[in-house]
Amino acid sequence: MNLFLIIDSIKSHVQRRYRKYIFLQRTRTPHKAVTLLGNVYLNASNVKIGRNVTIYPNVSFEGVGEIIIGDNVSIGFGCIIHSDQRVYIGSDTSIAAYTYIIDVNHGISRKELIRKQNLETSSIYIGSDVWIAAHCTIIKGAEIQDGAVVGAMSMVNKEIGPYCIAYGIPAKNFGERK
Repeated sequence: MNLFLIIDSIKSHVQRRYRKYIFLQRTRTPHKAVTLLGNVYLNASNVKIGRNVTIYPNVSFEGVGEIIIGDNVSIGFGCIIHSDQRVYIGSDTSIAAYTYIIDVNHGISRKELIRKQNLETSSIYIGSDVWIAAHCTIIKGAEIQDGAVVGAMSMVNKEIGPYCIAYGIPAKNFGERK
């Protein structure tokens, strides 16, 4: 085997272990049952990670609010989770690539410049056994109940019932899991 390939393999192994160690320290995670499959960006101050969580490359955690992730959760490539209040993700949930979850929105009054207006926040709840397909947007106040499925490229801004299959902009219930 080529010496450069061996060195590269060792370097990659050390980088993965280092990234995981730093991530676990910064999130104060008391266990090691987290898999990081690449760079993860942690610009959040209050993240709690369950066991057997898999985080794909280029996931970003943002904000000053709570981000709580249950056990056996998968967060796909390029997802952004931003919390100024609280984002809760239940156990056994899969979130596909490029999903954006944000619990805050900007004020839009005509009486003041946009840049000077306060942010409006409302918690997000995502239950257990949920699948959120690729390129979805989950915004403030959304509630996705246990067992629900959200179709690709949907925007959730209200409640999706238990075991419902929802999609669209905004997402609407179109059936139930059988």
